[in-house]
Amino acid sequence: MSQKVVVIGGGAAGPSTAAEAKRRNKSLDVTMVEGGDFVSYAACPMPYYIGDVIKDYKRLVIRTPEAFQKTGIDVKIRTRVEDIDFQKALVHLSDDSSLPFDILVMATGADAVRLDIPGADLDGVFVLRNLTDALRLKSYLNEQECGKAVIIGGGYIGMEMCEAMKNLGIQTTVLDLLPRPVIRWDAEFTKMIVDELGKNEVPFLPETRPLAIEKGTKSRLILKTDKGNLDADVILMGVGTRSNVALAKAAGIEMGESGAIKVDFRQQTSRAGVYAVGDCCEVFHRVAKRWAYFPLGDIANKKGRVAGQNIGGQPAEFPGVVGAQSFKVFNLEVGATGLTEEEALTYGFQPVSALIWGIPVARPMATGEKLGVKLVADKVTGKLLGGQCIGEKGAVQRIVGLSVALWSGLPIEEVGYLDLPYAPPFGGAWDAIHVAAQELMKKM
Repeated sequence: MSQKVVVIGGGAAGPSTAAEAKRRNKSLDVTMVEGGDFVSYAACPMPYYIGDVIKDYKRLVIRTPEAFQKTGIDVKIRTRVEDIDFQKALVHLSDDSSLPFDILVMATGADAVRLDIPGADLDGVFVLRNLTDALRLKSYLNEQECGKAVIIGGGYIGMEMCEAMKNLGIQTTVLDLLPRPVIRWDAEFTKMIVDELGKNEVPFLPETRPLAIEKGTKSRLILKTDKGNLDADVILMGVGTRSNVALAKAAGIEMGESGAIKVDFRQQTSRAGVYAVGDCCEVFHRVAKRWAYFPLGDIANKKGRVAGQNIGGQPAEFPGVVGAQSFKVFNLEVGATGLTEEEALTYGFQPVSALIWGIPVARPMATGEKLGVKLVADKVTGKLLGGQCIGEKGAVQRIVGLSVALWSGLPIEEVGYLDLPYAPPFGGAWDAIHVAAQELMKKM
């Protein structure tokens, strides 16, 4: 008899696991269970759908349940897993049915954090984590006359969504408990981000604590904060995510230091026959040499493919990440990879850094563009530990190169002489990366 595989979760990692396992071993009996309305969708483009850059939400759907069915994978949507009985090898579902399993895949993802304040559940208050969230918010914006929006949280969601709201002609304010938005980036870079928000008439309110949300009179809602009240027709909470590990904990599966599920390089958990993939589990950080939590869609897909290969009978390992990430806010590209100085200290390195302001093109072609590059290296080994870039163009391109350098474990001296593609529209003979690396070498 064929082995029965049950995948719990249909966001990014679950479908990747199911598809790869079935591709590798056609005899597997694979069922995917998802509590929401969709499986196999791209979450990262959701702000661009809400902001009308992407017109049709169906472009975010990678594969439908019907498409999975054609490949022999059964999909149950709007169905929750209530309990796992390992003695009987059964998964109990919310429709009172049960599924037998030989192999179980935890792809339960992460949940958006909703602030525990009065009024957090009022109509017009949203989080943005999955495609159903995006459709609800988009429908609300289309049906209601929204003149003012408040975004709680200055992270990636806050930065991308304030641009989306402005694209819709909605007056938007962003606030955060912290003194700067996307605080992982250097203070000089976040100042540039705040300036960019100001140029686009998006006020940023630092060190502001939300206290309560109430129904309004001039506007639909009032957000009460410790710095005063804000009128809003729509409020978005973008204050982070929390790994969804309740089922795994109840099953006695071991958690890592981050609080997410502990896995090995093959995505196996502490329980035999149980894998974990995506935002519910940890990943190995190649620079820190530690297991860490990185809830990002591209990483989730890779974890899923590796788990699927192993389940399908083809041994594979996921080699880890270097922490590459990027986002866009209005006209700025912002990217980072590896460790910050603070993180490097935490992991036992002796970090040294250099920050330079260069240009993304050759000097004769420059028209006033700025490109900020910050590099961090270890004083003891001389190895590159991390990098950050910001600018109107060319920033993410540099992060790509720095990520490859981190993946390869290059010393900062070699980074200063990397053979990078040179043409005046894309950079100078001495690229900003070279300049930053050689500036850093002076401090080693």
